[in-house]
Amino acid sequence: MRKCLRCETEMQEGYALYDESFHGRVLVGKEKKLFPKIQGKLRCAVCPQCGHVELYVEDLKEAKGG
Repeated sequence: MRKCLRCETEMQEGYALYDESFHGRVLVGKEKKLFPKIQGKLRCAVCPQCGHVELYVEDLKEAKGG
């Protein structure tokens, strides 16, 4: 459960960001290469009270040693 940093309301998770130029998904990588090593999927949580959006990496591989 994530709490909004602005109003402390419970945030709604499970949202994804979409970018039409990259086949409908946004990925997070560490290197600036054509095919970087992907660290995880960029996700977001939305506050239903104030509309604040928080970004996070789902299943961060590097932090887990993978």
